[in-house]
Amino acid sequence: MNRAEFESKLSDYVRGELSSAEARQIETYLADHPEAADDLEAVRSVLELSADIGTAEPPDALFAAARANALEAIRAEAEGEHKTQFAAFWQRLPRPVYLSGLAAMLAGVVFGVLWQGSTSAWAEVVAEVRKLNSVRVEGWIRGEKGEQVPVKQWLKSPHSFRSEVGTGAARREVVVTDAKMQMYADGVWYGKDINAEDAWSIHKLAEQLALPERGKLELRSYQIEREDRGATELFSIWQRSSLGSKTPADIRYEVEVDAQTRLPSHSRVYLDVGQEDWELVSELNYLDYNVPLADELFAVADDAIQPLTLSASEPNPFGMMLEPFVPWNRTFYMPLDGMDIIVHPPSDDPSKGIGGIASSTAGGITRYEFHRTPLAEIARNLGEMPVEIPEQKLAEQSYSTRIAYSHRLTPTERIQRLGRRFGFVAEVAERQGTKTRWIFTQDGSEFPTNPQAGGAETNGENYHATGEPLGFAIQNMLMNAALNDLVEGYNRDLDEIELQWDGAAADNPFERQVDIDVDFADGWDVALDYLREQFGVKMERVSEPITYEVLVLSPHGKGTK
Repeated sequence: MNRAEFESKLSDYVRGELSSAEARQIETYLADHPEAADDLEAVRSVLELSADIGTAEPPDALFAAARANALEAIRAEAEGEHKTQFAAFWQRLPRPVYLSGLAAMLAGVVFGVLWQGSTSAWAEVVAEVRKLNSVRVEGWIRGEKGEQVPVKQWLKSPHSFRSEVGTGAARREVVVTDAKMQMYADGVWYGKDINAEDAWSIHKLAEQLALPERGKLELRSYQIEREDRGATELFSIWQRSSLGSKTPADIRYEVEVDAQTRLPSHSRVYLDVGQEDWELVSELNYLDYNVPLADELFAVADDAIQPLTLSASEPNPFGMMLEPFVPWNRTFYMPLDGMDIIVHPPSDDPSKGIGGIASSTAGGITRYEFHRTPLAEIARNLGEMPVEIPEQKLAEQSYSTRIAYSHRLTPTERIQRLGRRFGFVAEVAERQGTKTRWIFTQDGSEFPTNPQAGGAETNGENYHATGEPLGFAIQNMLMNAALNDLVEGYNRDLDEIELQWDGAAADNPFERQVDIDVDFADGWDVALDYLREQFGVKMERVSEPITYEVLVLSPHGKGTK
């Protein structure tokens, strides 16, 4: 049993709901990992505190514990304890509580919102969802021109899944069994072998729905309300910003449930487009519960298959829709005409959420969330080059804005659209400087992998990741170390990080998913020693003088038009 399996079954173990064989696995893991005893006690404490979770208010002790933990995090943030590359800020219970099984699928999304009047009704839905063997989903998501792009999905226990997005040349498709995963994109089939435990299933869908944002139980990220409509019940779910509880929600979900069957029948997703106006961007129907699905629907090809690597799957539009539908996933619609810019009134009031930047990239789309962020920093992220703002008034401007863009737009096009929205023009100027190439290589040795993605956490001086691509982790570690002055000579505007591998793409070690747990508070050399010992990774630096370009921003009417 690995760490992810232990965490996923721990709450069921405490409740006494595991089989004897599964319980022995938990006990063996606890014996082999004494530090996991703290997790066991934390889950026991939270479950005891939440015994009366159906009441209108949270148990006082649970609320007090969560509040104290949140205040401690806020205080550390206010004192500037560490800078981090990703300034996303989470308030959560003192320790995570991991739900497992389909009971978690519609269990209120997060533990911290279950007491908002919908607990008992939600629990009835959960009880029915647990019994499912199959389901079919049909609907649409918003395309780049505002069109409705068709979506179809089928899931059948134990490990059969199929998804189709789009039509014609733009069609994307994935088929998953307990042994293979194959994806169709741009006229090419890609594939890879997988283990049954890694295959998509209704059970895994449940885990994703129950544990948003890579397994963290976030006390303030979601708000749920319930409305009785007679024949149906409507659950409305607002997703809060990752940058503060007071920042506006930008996504709203509606899940309609049949009052008799207690199963979801319909869902809608709305996007905040500013001025408290919401646009419908996705609509799905849940059909044919427990209706037999033919095996041919999940048939996979045996030849003409290219290797399915991360680099092959990542650029595909609607990439996340090729997984079982998870409504609280932000990658289910395309930005209109390639770019969405939603602006909220800026505020210097700390009670309106912390300042910072959060970002994500999937399916050929990058999404940024800026809160009280200087214009220069926003432009630097979108333009992918250094920014200078000579005019003081413009340089002092900060904004709270959400921006999503398609990768088909060039950095220049993104800056032009940003300038039209914020009232500036940009011109390119040349400067002299030094560029360093941070070159990482791997010696070909084998190392442990973990295909079960779990995400990453860092405070700038350490890095903990579960099932994260090695190359992605290396880049994040270096950038966070540089932001905290733990590595000398790294220039985020000019330097390049290279992951060199001369072998077959399918064997690229930098794309393998791994677990990482390292503390490099004493300097970047500690991180390098860890990478060499654990993964056979070495680094060298090569520097050279260069002439580089910067973006010079001027108020509209003063710069080059």
